[in-house]
Amino acid sequence: MNEPRRPIFWFLWPRPDPSAPVDDAFVQERPLRITPRGPFRIALLVLGTVALVTTTGSALLAALSAPMTVAAFLGAAISATGLVLILRGWVVGTSVSDRGIIIDTTFRRRAVTWAQVDSGPCEDTRVPLLGLPLRVPGRRIILRLTDGRRIPTHIYSTSPDLFLRREAFDAACDRWENWRDGR
Repeated sequence: MNEPRRPIFWFLWPRPDPSAPVDDAFVQERPLRITPRGPFRIALLVLGTVALVTTTGSALLAALSAPMTVAAFLGAAISATGLVLILRGWVVGTSVSDRGIIIDTTFRRRAVTWAQVDSGPCEDTRVPLLGLPLRVPGRRIILRLTDGRRIPTHIYSTSPDLFLRREAFDAACDRWENWRDGR
C-alpha cells in the first residue's frame, strides 16, 4: 500500500533502482537507448497517434451504428495495423547494456552480446532519409560481428532522431564509442 504509484507510460521513463550498487560491482542490466527520441520521430508519432485515434473512433462509431459489413471489418483491420505500427514506432532504436546490444526495428529485434561484436565504427555510407527507403550519403554505425556479419544500427546522421542535429549525432557516436570501448 505504501509503494509509489507508477505513471501510465512508466516504460518510457523508467526510474533507476535506488538500492542498486554504485561501486565497481555495478552492472547495467536495463538496456539504455543510445539516441533519445528526436523531434522528427516524436512529431511523426504524435501525428500518427492523433490520426489513429480519429480514424479508430470514426470506424468504431460507423461499425456500432450499422450492421456488420465488410467496411467495418476493413476499418478494424486498418486501426489494428496502425496501432501496432505506432506502438512499435516508440520502441525502434539501438540500446546497450553490459550484456550486449539490442537493435529494435519495426518488425524485428536483434540481440547481440558484446563477445560477438568485433567492431562498430562510424562509416561513411548511404543511409535512409528519415527511415524511408530513400538512400542519401551520410554516416552510420554498423556493427561488425566476429562471424563476419554486418548489422546496421539506428545511429545514423539522417535518422528521425538525429536529422539536422549534427551535435546530437556526434554525441550519439561518442556515447556508442564509450560503450564499445568499455567492454
